Amino acid sequence: MRRYALGIDGGGSKCDAALLDESGAVVGWGRGGPVHVYYDPPEVIASSYSEAIAEALAGVTGGEIYVAGQLPSGPPRAAVEHSNVLARHLPASEVDTAFACAQEEWGLIVLSGTGSFVHARSADGRDVHFGGTGPVLNDYGSAYEIGLRGLRAAFASEWTAARRTTLADAMVRALGVSTLRDIFNLVYVKGFGRRQIAALAEVVDAEAEAGDRVARECVRRAAEELAETACEAIEELGMGSLAFPAIAIGGVAQRSRLWWERMCDRLRECAPGVRPVIPPLPPAVGAALLALREMGLAWTAEVVGRATESYRELRSAG
Repeated sequence: MRRYALGIDGGGSKCDAALLDESGAVVGWGRGGPVHVYYDPPEVIASSYSEAIAEALAGVTGGEIYVAGQLPSGPPRAAVEHSNVLARHLPASEVDTAFACAQEEWGLIVLSGTGSFVHARSADGRDVHFGGTGPVLNDYGSAYEIGLRGLRAAFASEWTAARRTTLADAMVRALGVSTLRDIFNLVYVKGFGRRQIAALAEVVDAEAEAGDRVARECVRRAAEELAETACEAIEELGMGSLAFPAIAIGGVAQRSRLWWERMCDRLRECAPGVRPVIPPLPPAVGAALLALREMGLAWTAEVVGRATESYRELRSAG
């Protein structure tokens, strides 16, 4: 009976599932919708998990499945068990999968996607976790914060010459409306939500890369807010004098050059030995690597290299 490792990573915008065979090759990939318990109803969450899992397992007709990551009961679990034997489920957090996709055991996780958090783990296994409690209570440095800063800057663009920004026109274009007043209606009348605002971070980043001063300031200040939190976590564990990885997770951390550069500059001020890492593998594959290890297979250079190359091939083909 063939054995497979299934990794599941769910978040505020999407749910990913990655399937590895025993050699470490990524042989299946699936994506579903959001699975955030505070923003999505149970039926949507169940459907998102099930869709991602079913797509990842589409080419598998039998065998043992070792799962790492989130696997709720009901339809998602049934999606695994439909034509396979669920050999073992290893619950794994976002922190666990983040360290795994970078093949690291300790250091700093800097997650900035729709939401955000920082997590520091010392070499002796002590953990500090700051953030992750949503847009009202923090989400410092997240896509939500950047998108919100960009919207505010757009609406203030006509106040003074110092506030002029290309974001005013860019936001209108991005949202497919005619005027800023239309955006006002989207936000206050039609209930523009967390995910929609977070999606505007890409608009802000693009204008920042094009040279708009105000947009660059939005990105810079967002990075500095989360960096300050990260430095507090580093100080709390006494890691400032050590060499350790700072692992970028999430769309903002991994795709915004300006944001990540400012984050790393600030981190070096409180921890000169920090080593920035943008993992070549996504958290879902990191989760699958945890499942692979649960099967008794080591993360050799050959296994990780095969996972990395096959993931790139799979995504480029899709």
